[in-house]
Amino acid sequence: MMQNKAFMLVDIMVVLAIIGILAAIFVPSYQRHILQGYRLEASAELLRLSSLQSNMQAEHGRFSNDFRELGITQTDGFTESGRYKLQVLLTQDGYQLLADAIGPQEQDEECRRFMLDHTGLKQSQPTQRCWGH
Repeated sequence: MMQNKAFMLVDIMVVLAIIGILAAIFVPSYQRHILQGYRLEASAELLRLSSLQSNMQAEHGRFSNDFRELGITQTDGFTESGRYKLQVLLTQDGYQLLADAIGPQEQDEECRRFMLDHTGLKQSQPTQRCWGH
């Protein structure tokens, strides 16, 4: 009877060790996947802001750095998830749109800042391969 209990304990320990190994492999991969998903939100939001800037230019002959004037009332300067802070900078020639990672998204070591300007130039920091990933 004692041997059966010991055997069951060893079985449980082996199963727990396997679960631990699998978790150590898959959890970081899952977290990277989540961070990459929020990159799409940031790039989509900048593209939407760019479209709204084009409408502002067509209708009023100028660009705006005011989210409400662009027709966005619920953003408060953040993406819907709250993982990126949005900014509109007016330049001499047009505008530059920024999305900076905040909170948990700062763990994304490849794509902490997205930039889009009035010419359609897409950039990111610290790496340049963030758009479309």
